[in-house]
Amino acid sequence: MHLDKDIIDTLPDSYQIEHITVKPNIILAPMAGVTDSTFRRMILAMGGCGLVSTEMTNAASVSPKACKRHRLLDFLPEERPLTMQLSGNEPELVAHAARTVAELGADVLDINCGCPSPKVTGGGHGASLLRDLPKLERVLTAVRKAVDIPVTLKFRAGWDEESLNYLDTAKIAEACGMAALALHPRTREQRYTGEADWSRVAEVKQHVSIPVIGSGDVKSAHDALHRLHTSGVDGVMIGRAAMSNPWIFMQIAQLRRGEPIFEPTSADKCELLLTYLEMCLSDMPEHLALNKMKQLIGQFSIGLPYSTDLRAGVQRAKDAATARELITAFFAPHMEMDDVGALAA
Repeated sequence: MHLDKDIIDTLPDSYQIEHITVKPNIILAPMAGVTDSTFRRMILAMGGCGLVSTEMTNAASVSPKACKRHRLLDFLPEERPLTMQLSGNEPELVAHAARTVAELGADVLDINCGCPSPKVTGGGHGASLLRDLPKLERVLTAVRKAVDIPVTLKFRAGWDEESLNYLDTAKIAEACGMAALALHPRTREQRYTGEADWSRVAEVKQHVSIPVIGSGDVKSAHDALHRLHTSGVDGVMIGRAAMSNPWIFMQIAQLRRGEPIFEPTSADKCELLLTYLEMCLSDMPEHLALNKMKQLIGQFSIGLPYSTDLRAGVQRAKDAATARELITAFFAPHMEMDDVGALAA
């Protein structure tokens, strides 16, 4: 799994989405309920991430009035280059939403053809489009004609193992003028179970001439560069691992440079959670900030000793002050142990 520095030095570190240079070529995946402006800015502040995306937004919900309500497309200048992701299955509706997104200032527009959620696929959006490639083609054609900004597609390998159509999907997308592709090589039926088959990503790369980004099961810095090396893709997209280890982008950059990889201490983890909470509180009402913390803590605490109590406590918290106290109290003894270990070393 570990690569020699000589190999690492040969790996691509950027790619083009038309006129936009994505460097580094390690990008944050759009995640519903997660990748809002606050989370994106936290990730970008640590370095190593070349492109971020808004959460998936229903094409029917991008009117000025709707955007003021859900704020899914809010962003700040320091987040550029920024992708905005839309879902939908009606060509004219998605095209109209695409024009709105371009007017809002998106650098890149991404069409979601991969979300496996029943709530999304039940409406014919997301991965459901993999069952109707002619309709997907009509959507992509309409969107490409509607906007001047680059348009990309994020998709899955197929609906299930009996209907793997990722190569057909990729070829259609390229023919429709997509500027880049991102493939999560699981099927919709798999959701997030089993393993992501990156040989499918490598196969897509061999059959199209536009940039191909791979996504799925990238859990460490070594994973990211190993995938980049073995698949020959142009970039790597990271989703859930950015929640459990927000430092992963910085760690990948360190690995590329041949530097020691930063290993966060208990104090670092505590500081990050508290900083994120304060960022949320400055960006949104307290109850929403608390919900964001509850969401992050679920993934972030995976693997931490005795973290069940932390998760349960934060989930029950009625206000930010309580959540702050619980987080501080949880990490305090771990910080003391870290200090003892450092002295012993």
